Amino acid sequence: MAERHGSGPVSDPAVRAYNEALSMSVFCHGHPLAAIRPVLAAQGVVMARDLRRIPSGRKVRITGLLVIVHMPPTKSGKRVIFITLEDETGLIDVVAFPKAQTHSARAILTSEVQTIEGRLHRQGKDGISKSIILERVVPHLTGSLAEILKKMSHGTTPSAPPSVGGIHGPGPSPREKWGSRGTPMHASPYR
Repeated sequence: MAERHGSGPVSDPAVRAYNEALSMSVFCHGHPLAAIRPVLAAQGVVMARDLRRIPSGRKVRITGLLVIVHMPPTKSGKRVIFITLEDETGLIDVVAFPKAQTHSARAILTSEVQTIEGRLHRQGKDGISKSIILERVVPHLTGSLAEILKKMSHGTTPSAPPSVGGIHGPGPSPREKWGSRGTPMHASPYR
């Protein structure tokens, strides 16, 4: 059983997930995002399963562990980034067109946990195929899994900027704007 500073069993799910991430890179007690879901929900983050009930075109905020980033060649020669994230309820497909990449490419390519805002896009019969068209990465909820869990396990919730335009958080932060956001990705059991 995981312990913190020899003080006995860990009851805080965020502390347990943090300890598992550091010691084993395997999560024995469930998906690591489940441990911080109440904090994410309070900041307007929806889960993959919630996307079924949200109409196409609606702005959403989602958080997931990075599964894969794919940049296939395009006819136009412009780079389009396809991202698959995973939360505790399923997979989330994200598309980052060149305009969004200006402020977000570094975080997309280097962050183990990503929180993004974008528009839900549905296609196919009954809108069954869903993807998020990325508008921006939310910097205070994006980065290394261990660091995000550590902040939350110590009772520190990453500070959220004020709400703007019907979704939490303003436009790109100065760090995000100048491309200095991002931490080296740690090994994830979800790749």
